Amino acid sequence: MSDQSGDIHSYGLDVKNREVYLHGYHGSFDEDPGVEYRMATNFIKNIRLIDTAGKDPILIHMHSIGGNWNDGMAIYDAIKACTSYTTILVYGQAESMSGIVLQAADKRVMMPNAYFMCHFGSSGYEGHYLNVRSGVKFEEKLISDMLDIYTSRCKSGKFFKEHYNPTNESKVKNYINTKMKSGDWYLNSHESVYYGFADSVLMTRKNRNISSLK
Repeated sequence: MSDQSGDIHSYGLDVKNREVYLHGYHGSFDEDPGVEYRMATNFIKNIRLIDTAGKDPILIHMHSIGGNWNDGMAIYDAIKACTSYTTILVYGQAESMSGIVLQAADKRVMMPNAYFMCHFGSSGYEGHYLNVRSGVKFEEKLISDMLDIYTSRCKSGKFFKEHYNPTNESKVKNYINTKMKSGDWYLNSHESVYYGFADSVLMTRKNRNISSLK
């Protein structure tokens, strides 16, 4: 195995082609652990290494079921901090936390059979009622932050341009919030683009193949 392919399989890093692979940690278990600290710390090192090595675009291949908020936001901030142009290509799904991570990229591309899902997530608090109350209050802020992230990108989507002209960010945020209150909101790849959660679908006129993303 060459050094290049070894780095890809071991570290999820292709320095030569400026590509990073973002997926769950491979361990001695069957289920995908999703977004967690090992995934985040490995990705932060990879994206920083490539970003400081040059200024050509970076392609991130993402396959994730979502996961922990804090680790997901660490990945989100690392992408936003890049000086290089970033593209995320979604495989399988961008759901929950990975759907939020997707919004950090300059360009967001879905594989044809990938889907998008956003929701309020889940939480659990225990202990003294004052600590529980503080936790709930903080989580309400996080939900608002999440809606702000989605709104900042979705306001340019075709659906919102058709229904709100000029775009009213508060109405966009309220619409997304209302949809999520009905439960998990699932969209196929083309619907994701229509609502503004993604920019394009691979293997269509806009982006015919992976090479066209660079």
